[in-house]
Amino acid sequence: MSLRRRTIRHRVWGALAALLGLAVLLVAASGLAVVPETAADERLSLQATACASNSSPEPTDDCLHVRPARVAGIVIRDEPKYEEFTLRLLKAPGLPDEIDMGSAGPLLEHLTPGEEVTVTLWRDYAVSVAREGTVQNTADTPEGEAVCVTAVALALISAGAFLLHTGGSAFVRARTWVGDGVPAVLVVRAKWALGSALCALPALVLGDLSGRGPVAEIVAWCVMVPLVRRYLRRQFGRVHGRHARPLATRSPMR
Repeated sequence: MSLRRRTIRHRVWGALAALLGLAVLLVAASGLAVVPETAADERLSLQATACASNSSPEPTDDCLHVRPARVAGIVIRDEPKYEEFTLRLLKAPGLPDEIDMGSAGPLLEHLTPGEEVTVTLWRDYAVSVAREGTVQNTADTPEGEAVCVTAVALALISAGAFLLHTGGSAFVRARTWVGDGVPAVLVVRAKWALGSALCALPALVLGDLSGRGPVAEIVAWCVMVPLVRRYLRRQFGRVHGRHARPLATRSPMR
């Protein structure tokens, strides 16, 4: 293959990678943009009390209202690689068709089709199900959504930044890469992106345990990412020879 064709090929995949990285970063930014609203919903749901009038609450009312429902079916699957604890209800106005119960007990495993239950709703969330004094909180709540959305966004930032920078470098330096080969430092950059994405998991745990939510989660992630970078730079500094040539001549890890 001629030098010109190989250069064009590098520029094509570089442009595609850069565009994909930009798209991923836009998705991450969209996720972070909804975090404040999601966190506010979580606070409101935890502070919610029973509605003053249970007859016709609006979907936006920040209070708890109870609706009778009838069981249509139960799905319980507790396998090593797959779990499902779903309560299916007969169709009725204002009620969901299915509720993720989160676990089999204390109520779900004892229900049978046709039985009547009461469902406690907050907005369009079915937060608990009760029958004859036994109450089971469901997994259908806004609790924890903010930290989960933040964790996904942080992981996407890592992936998007890697794709955008690598793709842009491939596009701009295509001729150099064709002549000298793709620099081995891309492996280090990929490890940094992967490590940064994985840092979102302990950051999520820390944010949840601290009670500070997404704010503590972002701070923890911002602290961990430079530590991953420093570790990789030390490892990279031990490599000598042609394969140690950096991606950009001025900064091996920038």
